[in-house]
Amino acid sequence: MAYNKTSEERKWNYWKEQEEKKLRELGMEEEKIQKLRQMDREDFLEERRYREHLDEMMQDMDSIKEKDSELFARDVKELLNHIGDKRIYELLKETEHQTLEILLLSTWGYSGREVAKIMGMAEQTIYTKRNRLRKKLKNLSKIE
Repeated sequence: MAYNKTSEERKWNYWKEQEEKKLRELGMEEEKIQKLRQMDREDFLEERRYREHLDEMMQDMDSIKEKDSELFARDVKELLNHIGDKRIYELLKETEHQTLEILLLSTWGYSGREVAKIMGMAEQTIYTKRNRLRKKLKNLSKIE
């Protein structure tokens, strides 16, 4: 969900009014209340800039993922068809289908956490399966 400046501003103002009301009831000087408001306002604006920047970055990342996903295979079979090295192809052909799905999602740019959510698995399981495949590929290159 995108960052909503107006909504956040409204929430901040409500929170600030409630806080200032309590501070006045406790007898705090108006000058100190205003100084506190100014400091809190600066913090709020800094947080807002950060959230806006983060939102822009996430939108950019989503558009990059969409563009990049067009470059990769659409399914495991197509992924295997793109393998040029016969030894790697044979190794992947013998690999568990679930691990190949993890590999495919990783080539699309999904993180381990995202892959885990998509596949309904524990995040550590995703990392373990990827690491085992990496080891197999490293051993294959050592055999040369």
